[in-house]
Amino acid sequence: MRVLELGSFIVPAYAGMVLAEQGHDVEKWWTGDDPVLHLNAGNQLWRWLNEPKTLVEKRVSREALEKALPAFDVVIENIRPGTWKAWGIDRAALAARHHIRWVSMEAELDGGRSFDAVAQAQALGGVSPPIPFYIGDTAGGLWLAFKALASSEPGHFRLFQASCLAKLVEGELMVPRKAWDRTLYRLDADGAAVEFRGEIVREPLRDDEWRRRNLQHRKGRILI
Repeated sequence: MRVLELGSFIVPAYAGMVLAEQGHDVEKWWTGDDPVLHLNAGNQLWRWLNEPKTLVEKRVSREALEKALPAFDVVIENIRPGTWKAWGIDRAALAARHHIRWVSMEAELDGGRSFDAVAQAQALGGVSPPIPFYIGDTAGGLWLAFKALASSEPGHFRLFQASCLAKLVEGELMVPRKAWDRTLYRLDADGAAVEFRGEIVREPLRDDEWRRRNLQHRKGRILI
């Protein structure tokens, strides 16, 4: 497929990276700056997310999209609905006119921000102690990529970040209380520990050397 990636931060970038790693032709439009670049080690993270893609410095506009979309099969993005409205762009109409799949990641609440911590709070409902991993963006990116591949018909599809994260939690909507309520989780300098069937099971911290030796990768990039 030819994929057009729009938006910023990690969700669309992660989805585009996954699709590019699987052999799809991903073009990312950006304006020469991205919030990822301002995170801790942001330059390294930005390069990792975007290395497999074609980067084009271009602002999103109705004219630019009308001209470019005939060359693409799929659009993935996380731009706020209010921003599209302010630009006077109807995503569903564009998808129908150009016979493409357009997949959007949005926040659960209108006007809300699809930030990772918000998604975790909405999806997990206050786990204590908190889970020490920020997976809202990467989980959202995986679902964005999955929807781009799984949808067989053209059209505009809207995903919601907290729902995508909650979908990864087994039985979240079915059981009356969380299955891990009485399970003990710990994370300290020696690694992670969990109480399982009356025993403490430990998983030590793994450094780069261990990961490169034991995980499937190509020049440090994990292979799936």
